Amino acid sequence: MFRSSPFPEPFGSPIARPFGTSAPQRNSKPERPKEESMPRFVNYLADYSGCGHWRILWPENVINMTQRGISQSTTAMVGDPRWYQNVKAVKLQRQAAPAQLEFVKHLKEIQKKYDFKIIYEVDDVVFREEIPDYNKFKFAFDTDEVRKTVVDIMDLCDEITLTCDFMRKLFQSKLTNQKVTVIPNFVPYNWMGYLYNPRRIRSAFQKNKQKPRILYTGSGAHYDVMNKTNGEDDMSAVNHIIRKTVNKYQWIFVGAFPPPLQDLVKSGKIEFYTWKSLLEYPQFINNLDPQLMVAPLAVNNFNNSKSDIKFIEACTMGIPCLCQDMHTYSNAPDDLKFSTPEDFEQKIDWIVNWKNRKRYFSNIGKLREIGVDRFLEKPENIGAHMEALTTEYGSPERKYLKKWNT
Repeated sequence: MFRSSPFPEPFGSPIARPFGTSAPQRNSKPERPKEESMPRFVNYLADYSGCGHWRILWPENVINMTQRGISQSTTAMVGDPRWYQNVKAVKLQRQAAPAQLEFVKHLKEIQKKYDFKIIYEVDDVVFREEIPDYNKFKFAFDTDEVRKTVVDIMDLCDEITLTCDFMRKLFQSKLTNQKVTVIPNFVPYNWMGYLYNPRRIRSAFQKNKQKPRILYTGSGAHYDVMNKTNGEDDMSAVNHIIRKTVNKYQWIFVGAFPPPLQDLVKSGKIEFYTWKSLLEYPQFINNLDPQLMVAPLAVNNFNNSKSDIKFIEACTMGIPCLCQDMHTYSNAPDDLKFSTPEDFEQKIDWIVNWKNRKRYFSNIGKLREIGVDRFLEKPENIGAHMEALTTEYGSPERKYLKKWNT
């Protein structure tokens, strides 16, 4: 009996006959795999690091595992038109090079035949005038050619997806293409969510009550490592508070540390750990047993356009995160936001003081609930990704995206 292939074929029908087999009779009813009716998506990645996983690879994994569709990602641009047969959407992550613009123009020609959507996906501001000079990765976008190319690519796309409302409005102010949609970053339960352990959090708080552990995680992009802004960066406003309280709290940095605090790192007064892979990161952070995480940021358009990942990661584990009072962390409770260095210092003492342990313990579950609401696997969250892939911008069918796009 003729049997269909269990694998999707990029260049033909998913029920194509193996070479040398006989064709079925017209009245026969060959078994047809469920995959044939699933929408197919192709993603072109700019990276396989955190950005690529949060925005494309983790959603892709859930889409494939739950059989919502067939999604595949690559960094190699495929020009053969046959590759796009039965494709519902093509997603381009942070493409900005002239050669990539030419590829998008080629895609637009193929689109005329196969009628797929072209979506531009971006999680950071790419306009050179908005990227702070202290950001050591600015050079990748700091030319007139790249500035023009990235705008031309986005204007050719059918829709742009990004992480927050401030970023959406900023992009709309700079583009002809106004079809910009917010899809927040959703944290996978199977990456971090399973680590929640309120008993461990309470035990660690008691164990470290004499010297609470305060954690900051972040790359060198947050610091003026090239000395381009005279030391003004995302941590410069609070560095003196860290130095002042280095004996009161155990400060921990993962990924990079502020250059002005190098002496404290070298002396061992500040714990420092190099960056961990995505696979290692959640368990490593959990094993550090922090009582508080912090997320200072300089208030500018670039940072206001950032996702609230640091806050959501902390909530997922049931740990408080003290955030800069700005659009990025607008969803954080007021008692977990600070606006000045003095406020930063006072809020830290208020949160981790052993005298306030009843309040600290009572908030563990509340923070966890915020994290649970952002689990990627929840139908409404993976559903937001699916709606962007399968429906037109502004479609009334978009019930999950309405929450984030008002």
